Amino acid sequence: MMLRSLVGVLVAALLCLTTQPALASDLKVVAKKTATPIPSPSPKWPPQGFKGKDGVYAKVATFKELTGLLSAKKTLPSVVKQCKEFACGAVIAAAETGCVWWEVTSSVFRSTIGSTVAERLGGLVTNASGSQKKSQTLIYLVSSQQIEPEVYISQIRVICHRSASDKPTLGHIYTPVVTPTPTPSSSN
Repeated sequence: MMLRSLVGVLVAALLCLTTQPALASDLKVVAKKTATPIPSPSPKWPPQGFKGKDGVYAKVATFKELTGLLSAKKTLPSVVKQCKEFACGAVIAAAETGCVWWEVTSSVFRSTIGSTVAERLGGLVTNASGSQKKSQTLIYLVSSQQIEPEVYISQIRVICHRSASDKPTLGHIYTPVVTPTPTPSSSN
């Protein structure tokens, strides 16, 4: 056992004698560049796939867009809860100069199998917070019409208001269509 340790010490000593010592000129210092964040490109303007007029743009949000936009929103649970019970929709809006508040008018319909004409169930007005210039905002359309098969929101009109003087309370106002109640006819 002692012989092995003695051999190990001799091998280490021989290696030290045969190896040349490092010189100061052999020392190389390298500093890697830190990754600088690449700025996000500015969104294309006017936005792709939007309908626009006079610097105001909007489009109906697709399921894929909603999934991406809602994942970062804190209001998701309340909106999802409402849309499990009531007919809902969503639009993405943007304005070149920004908006103090948004107004979205729409109608709630029910289509009937075999009919080409949909039944209008009511009207919906949604007043939403404003947005900065060239900034896209998601606006939820939540009616109080019970969700049923074939019920949907359509005839969406988006208005950008640039004055705070006429700003209403934010929220949704649903007005159902009043169906006349048949009255018994009197026969003489």
